[in-house]
Amino acid sequence: MVERVSVDIGGSDGLAAAMFRYAVLERLGRIAGSHGVLVLAWGFARGELRVVLEGDDEPVSALLRGLRVGTARASTAVGVALSLAHPIRTPVPPGDLEAAVVWAHRAPVEHTAADPLESPWSSHRDLLGFRHNASIDLASLEGRVEPRRIHALLGGEALPTGWPPPMAKRANLSRLLRVAAGVLGVLPADRRCFRLFVHLARHEGWLSGEIGDALALTARRIRQLGVQPEPNLPLARLTLGSPLLSVVP
Repeated sequence: MVERVSVDIGGSDGLAAAMFRYAVLERLGRIAGSHGVLVLAWGFARGELRVVLEGDDEPVSALLRGLRVGTARASTAVGVALSLAHPIRTPVPPGDLEAAVVWAHRAPVEHTAADPLESPWSSHRDLLGFRHNASIDLASLEGRVEPRRIHALLGGEALPTGWPPPMAKRANLSRLLRVAAGVLGVLPADRRCFRLFVHLARHEGWLSGEIGDALALTARRIRQLGVQPEPNLPLARLTLGSPLLSVVP
C-alpha cells in the first residue's frame, strides 16, 4: 500500500533546522530499511514534512513511531527543541503515485523555491538524477513514474538535451564544496563530502595546497583523498553547470 504522510515539524530555523532535517532524513531511511518500508518521495515545507511511503500498515506505523521517538531523543541530547508530531496518513489510490510524488516535491516550492530543483529540501533532485541520497528508493519508482513529467507538473524549467550548460570559468572552492555536499545530500561541513570535493576541485584545476587550506587539511591528506575512487565525480561535474543545484543550507 502507498500512503502520503504529512508530519508537523516544531522547532527553530537556521542551521539547527538544516542539521535537524538531514538527521531526520538519515533516520527515516535507516528505520524504513529495518521495517521493510520503501520511501518513494519526501519534501520539507515550513512546519511540515511530506513523505510518500510504500509498505504494510503495521511496518509504516512502526516507522513513524520510531522516527518521532528517535528525533525527540536526539533533539534532547543536543539541547535543541525540535520535534515531529501528528502524522496524517492518506492512502494513495492505484494510478495516483505520480500525483503523490508531485505533492511531496511541491513542499519547498510552496514555501520559497522558485523552481523544484532550486531547493535541496525535496527528493526531486534525486528523482531527476542530480543527487544520490540514500533516503529515497529510486529503484522502486522505475517504470512507475515519469520524472520529467513530474518536473513539468511542478512548474520546473525545461531540461533540454545537454542541460545544464558548461561553466565558462573555473568555479571557486566555496561553490565546489556546496556542489559536493548537494550531490551527496549532506551539509558542506560534513566530512563525507570531502573526497568528492577534492576530486571536483582537482578537476577544476585547483592545487592540493589550495584545497587543503579550504578544508584545514594537509596537502598530503588531500593527495590521499585524491587517489581514492570517487564514483560521484561525473554527477558532480554535471551538477556544477547549474546554480540551482548547488543551493544547500
